[in-house]
Amino acid sequence: MQPLLTILTGSLLALSVEAHNAIFKSVHSVDRECVLYLRDGTCGKGDCTVRCRGLVARFWKDTVGRPAATINRFYRPDPEDCGYYERTEQCLGEISAVIPAEDACRRANCSVSCYEDQYGRVDRYGVRFIPFTELQHKRVVRECEAILGLTTSVGIEHCREFKCLFRCFLIREDLYSDAGGPDIERMSVQCGGRYGDEAFRRRAMECVWNLQAQQLDRCELAYRVANDCVNGEVALLPIFLNVTGNLQFNSAFRGFTRGPPLLQRLSLLQRLPLFQNLPLWLTTPAV
Repeated sequence: MQPLLTILTGSLLALSVEAHNAIFKSVHSVDRECVLYLRDGTCGKGDCTVRCRGLVARFWKDTVGRPAATINRFYRPDPEDCGYYERTEQCLGEISAVIPAEDACRRANCSVSCYEDQYGRVDRYGVRFIPFTELQHKRVVRECEAILGLTTSVGIEHCREFKCLFRCFLIREDLYSDAGGPDIERMSVQCGGRYGDEAFRRRAMECVWNLQAQQLDRCELAYRVANDCVNGEVALLPIFLNVTGNLQFNSAFRGFTRGPPLLQRLSLLQRLPLFQNLPLWLTTPAV
């Protein structure tokens, strides 16, 4: 009865985000997909069901050869087990040393077994956020351009339009809402699991609450939340810039994803020939 109730609850959750583009899946639903996809085998590569699970849930890449940190969203460690992470890492290291990267299916099987044996209990029926691919990001941007009536990708010369496009992008991917602010957990999954540290999350939310108290307009608030608060090693703003196709932003901000807020760093960009004619007002952060 409990699994059935969980499945029904998961189905309702998935339906609740149909207005946006976010996708939520469980291990159970992903495995059922993979059974369908692999019905006729995988060109003699053996059992590739677990690898398929990783590809569909987006925690596995053959080029990396080990699960991404985001696989942990499907597992529940024992609260009293203090060594689960170290044991899992040790197990993954042993797998990498023994199984060649070319044997992707077997390496995926054994790597996921490390999580099942050492990390915690797998939650097969709980639905989890599935991160977007670059192609899906681009589709969302095009949709937002159409929704907002923008005919071309906007850039520095249309700063407010850019921020509104970015806000639409976050909302359409169900990573942010005007009422609730950023969904740190989903942002963490989208950014490769880099926001799992509790101290980081606490600082980020304090930053968000401070910005919300300033009564900024909605586009400015969404931009500042991503730029000032949720701006770790892998951040959503550079991801957005990378998929807009806008060469001004894409080339200019590459490599400027850490340190002070983005608008403050525009003064550095003005040293580049392409940006020497930027208006001075853009070099100071919006308030």
